[in-house]
Amino acid sequence: MKIILLYPKWTSEYGLFGSFAKKAGVYPPLNLAFLAQIAENLGHKVKIIDGEVENMPLGRMIEETCAFGPDIIGITATTPFFHLAGELARGLKEKIKEVPILIGGPHITVLKEEAFSSSFDYGFIGEADTSFPLFLERYEKGEDISGVKGILFREKGKVKFTGETDPVHDMDSLPLPARHLLKMDKYKIGTLQGIKNFAPIMTVRGCPFRCIFCSTKVFGKRFRKRSPKLVAQEMKSIIDKYNIKHFIFLDDTLTLDKSHILEICDRIKDFGITFEGSTRANLIDEELVSKMREAGLIRISFGLESVDEKIREIMKKDVPLESYIAANKLTNKYGIETLNSCMIGLPGETIKTIKKTLSFLRDSKEIKQANISIAVPYPGTELYEMAKKGERGLKLLIDNFSKFRRYNCATMQVGDLAPEDLIDLQNQAFSSIYLAPWRWKPMFKKSGIIGSLLTVLRLIKTVIKGEFDLLFVNKNYWKE
Repeated sequence: MKIILLYPKWTSEYGLFGSFAKKAGVYPPLNLAFLAQIAENLGHKVKIIDGEVENMPLGRMIEETCAFGPDIIGITATTPFFHLAGELARGLKEKIKEVPILIGGPHITVLKEEAFSSSFDYGFIGEADTSFPLFLERYEKGEDISGVKGILFREKGKVKFTGETDPVHDMDSLPLPARHLLKMDKYKIGTLQGIKNFAPIMTVRGCPFRCIFCSTKVFGKRFRKRSPKLVAQEMKSIIDKYNIKHFIFLDDTLTLDKSHILEICDRIKDFGITFEGSTRANLIDEELVSKMREAGLIRISFGLESVDEKIREIMKKDVPLESYIAANKLTNKYGIETLNSCMIGLPGETIKTIKKTLSFLRDSKEIKQANISIAVPYPGTELYEMAKKGERGLKLLIDNFSKFRRYNCATMQVGDLAPEDLIDLQNQAFSSIYLAPWRWKPMFKKSGIIGSLLTVLRLIKTVIKGEFDLLFVNKNYWKE
């Protein structure tokens, strides 16, 4: 069969700030590449269109799909851009109604029937590594697919669900993703060492932590890992085939299993590469940082979120605040670019708690880079359930998932803070963070001229509106 897998272009939804999204890195749809390789191994002809990296609007994507003459169409999309998947599916149905359209990804996994519109013929829930090949085999033979776990479909007009699929326990049994079907030379990301062509790589699945703003509905809480030997072999093959020498580890917590990442570092240290990833500030030490730096680590991210202890308790972020100071000091010692992600609009948030976080950032010169997003109650998270039920001062005001974005959008009332307040406070917070002179150089090197100008525009907007409460927060305020 001929199978086409589609990932709609999404950064245009951010308007002017789409530049930030592109600078942050447009990632290859690795999930589609995994499924593509599975399908190719079964003898099918497969094509992937990444609308984002190919700068392809939906209309042209529909034309390209029709020209391919597929027997099956697959689409993936995350929550804030799921409407694009729906629009694409509707457009395809008008042109080639007889071809089944499959939808997968985190949004359909969480909401199931609620998100399964009439434009989709089959929905894949959770990990599709086993359900997808079984589906292809039975569909091609015209056999009943109701016995394949993890699938939504319609029977006599009624939506049926075949039950939860079993997760993959042996990660080493998975094929390598079909990167040859992607335009690997077009995936680039800004770093302090310049713009780099990169490849994402996944060494584990599952996250055991309980943060209320994250969902584990796709990969679950059980931590499963690939052998370091196979990880290193995959990275070497990418270097040899595509001359790519920068990698982004997609693991939720890169250093959760210390021995695992140390062995990976030992195996890749002579590759002459650079890499980055994210972890918890209390899950690194000097041995780890030294080994990772030797193997090529140039950037790492920590989820700081808020410094207010009550908020940290509510969001179940079990990381001591002092760990961030120590971790940033350690990564600075080894010359590793470090990003600290903060979030406003969590349960218990007030102007005072935001000031505390900004004060901490102002006081901590070890923290060279920080980011401020607005908390989003994504479906499948505990935060979403809190907001829907009106718990802890939260109230979900917007049910349009296209507005579930972290920047210049807010969906909840948080105590006395309305959505428009949170958007204004986010702009002020960005301005406050980057008023610090020691953050100017890394901002410019990472974001470039356009990104830096957008940050300056935030500051100008803040000044014009006369909003100075957050700009000059006392650096010791967080200690009070």
